[in-house]
Parts: sequence; C-alpha cells; structure tokens
Amino acid sequence: MAWLRLPDPSCSPSRLRGRKNHTCSCPLSSAAGWRQPSRSSPTVNGWGRPLGFRSIQASVNILTLTSSYPSGSGDPRGAFVATSVAQLREAGHRVEIGQLHFTGEESILERLRRRPWQAPEFAIRTLKALRNIRDYDRVVCHWAWPFPQLALLRGVPKEKIRIWCHGSGLRLLHGSGLETLIPQASTAIVAEHQRRLLPSRLQKSAPVIPAPIAPKFPRHSGPVDKKIIFVGRLTWNKGADLLSGILDLLPGWQAVVVGWGALAPKLQADPRIQWLGALPSPEWTEHVGRGVAMIPSRVPEGAPLVLREFRSLGLPVVARDLRGLREPIQSNGLGALVRSDRPREWAKACEHVQTWKLPEWQATCHASAWRQFIVNDHDAIHHKNGAHPGS
Repeated sequence: MAWLRLPDPSCSPSRLRGRKNHTCSCPLSSAAGWRQPSRSSPTVNGWGRPLGFRSIQASVNILTLTSSYPSGSGDPRGAFVATSVAQLREAGHRVEIGQLHFTGEESILERLRRRPWQAPEFAIRTLKALRNIRDYDRVVCHWAWPFPQLALLRGVPKEKIRIWCHGSGLRLLHGSGLETLIPQASTAIVAEHQRRLLPSRLQKSAPVIPAPIAPKFPRHSGPVDKKIIFVGRLTWNKGADLLSGILDLLPGWQAVVVGWGALAPKLQADPRIQWLGALPSPEWTEHVGRGVAMIPSRVPEGAPLVLREFRSLGLPVVARDLRGLREPIQSNGLGALVRSDRPREWAKACEHVQTWKLPEWQATCHASAWRQFIVNDHDAIHHKNGAHPGS
C-alpha cells in the first residue's frame, strides 16, 4: 500500500489553519505510488520541530512534490529536500510532503524512459492522488518533469507552481524535446551551469538557489590522510567498481565507503575498504575522517550535493570529467578531473591532490532566498537579489 499526504475534500487547507498536527492521507495502491513517511520522519516532525506556525497570518500552505524523502532520521534519501522543508516550516509555513515512491534505485525519468509503457498508469494514478492539489497556496516541484505538468493538468494556476531543478532531471530532459514541456512557471536552478539546459524562455529569469547543506555540517582545512572517501550509491553508474583496482596501485592507502547498492558485497570483501553502509548527512562526516574524496560517476550529474559537502569539509576531490562535476571543480580549484576508467589515472590523481591544502569554505544554504522564491513573486525576488547567488 502506498500513500500520499494530501487532505481529502473535508480537510481543505483553509479548514486546517490552527490545527497544528492534523494529518490526512489518501491511499493509492501501486508499486509506483505515493508513500506516506512514518511518524518518526521529518515529514511530521520537521527534524525536531513540531509542524505548526509562528504566525498564522504569514502562513502559506505548501505541497512539496518529490521523488525522495527520508523515511526516518537515519535515512539519507532526499536529505536536502528535508532541509529545505525545515527552512519553510521554521518561517511559519505549513508544508505537506507528496513523495512518489519507486522500488529500486532508478529515478522517475530513468524508469519511464526504460519502461515507457508504464507512463499512462503512472499518470492516471498520480493525477488521482493529486485530486486536492488546487487547495494549496504553493506547489513546489523538485523535478522539472513530471510534477509541474501533472499539477497543470490538475488545474493548478502556474502562478502557484514553483520548480526547483536539481539532480539529473534537466540533463535527462535536455535534447529529448521534453524540455519544451517545462511550464512558464517560477523556476530555480541549483548551479549556474544548468542554465543552458533550460528552455530559452526561462534561462534569463531563473535564479540560482544551491541545494542546502544539512545544519551543523563540519568545516575543516588542512592536509588529508592517504585514504579514498566514496559517498554515493554503490553501482556501476557511480563507478564504485573502480575502488579496488585503484587501491591496488596505491600501497598503504585505504578507502572508506558510505552508501548502499548492488556492489556492496564486493566492496565489503576487500579488507582495505571500510564500508559504513548508508548514512545521512551530516552523520557520515563523523566517521569518514579526512582523505581524498572521489566521485567516479560514469554518467553526467546535475549538481551533486555531495560535491558541495566535500568542499565544505575541505577535502580535495578527484572526479570524472563530466558535466555537473567539471564546472565546480574547474572554477573553484577543488581537485583533479579524470576522463577514463583506467585505475592508473585515478591513482595518480589521488596522489597528486592528497598533499593539497584547500582553504576553509563556508557553505551558504540561501535559506532566505529559498523562502522568498517559494512564497513571494518570482520577479520581485529576482530583481531584489540582483546577481545570482553562487553555488
């Protein structure tokens, strides 16, 4: 059984004002359906903060549509979405979470591209679950597709829709013709290099609002140990299979791995690799120590949050020379880029950057810009901020 946290017709947002912890759910049975997070999850508790208002008059009823969200305090999925929700709740706004839950590791777009025959059923079931979506003051879409399009089909005025483009969504849309389906609604990106992936009608107006790093994220500077740090899904696409071969060429080096996936058993069998399992941010930073951060992903990235986290930790990075990784590393001098799968090139890059001392960097979450983007008029925010905040 899957769930969507949406009020039924008898529990419209206007009738929920002043009722701090009221929860309504609409069941939707499907493997590709809506999941209601558990009672211990940030959906209800706002990461330790009760769901409620500071000021009823300033409160805005917001529905956040996302493909990933933590099911509890130890779940690393969608951590930055939970952080952005917490920022809105701290400002006194009521936020409900609608999470599309697919089994497995594929994203919505990847699954539908591989199984296009599932698209009609997906659309029908999702539209059914979104039957009360027009009752909200704002609908925040954490993908450029399909959430904004489904909201429009449900009759939500484009003035109420906010689109935050992050991850691989824009990359998967670009060049397919589907990018033309992104509506003329208020749209933000998380990194400047994403701008050219937007439709031309949105490129000039889209502000840059980086994905927030979790509160209390540690920040250090100084030399690092002879250690490789890998944080991400343990799959071929993410390049986790390269770790053992790279360590073969680095005598005296070790690796620490945070994540889960099909390659976990193989990595666990290597005595040089310490496997910590899947840990949320910033918890994993307390266990990995200091080393060379590695991002050997074989597919282009959107704007990976883990790269900002590595930067905040003051760790040099060795990453694949791909869009989404190349831009921040080249512009900020974070580390080295590698173009091939050859372990020798990765090993040489690790030895090269291990002696670097990166300056301390203060990550900016842009909580104020994020709240203004969601609640206020897009044009007013864009002109008020002037220059786009950097990533």
